[in-house]
Amino acid sequence: MNAETVLPTAVLLGLFVIFAGFYALFYAAGRMRGNALFIAAGYLCYASQIVTVVLLWSSTPLGFPWKILMAGTAAVCSFIPKLSWRYIRSLHEI
Repeated sequence: MNAETVLPTAVLLGLFVIFAGFYALFYAAGRMRGNALFIAAGYLCYASQIVTVVLLWSSTPLGFPWKILMAGTAAVCSFIPKLSWRYIRSLHEI
């Protein structure tokens, strides 16, 4: 990796994390309030995260293991908010 590619790669990696966080935030807020618009915004953030992974894969000089890690993380991120929501609901049922 050279100096010219560090900043664009760092920006894409930052966006990857931000989109994952907003996906979880909007999904949980939508489920908590029963608001389909928030849930849709969460899915839009997840779709943006997938686009970010595609851009990381195709336009950055990251090594192959790092690209696999990013793709795997994006795949796992698809079900973490749903699993977390289900677990939290089960904790608070009386």
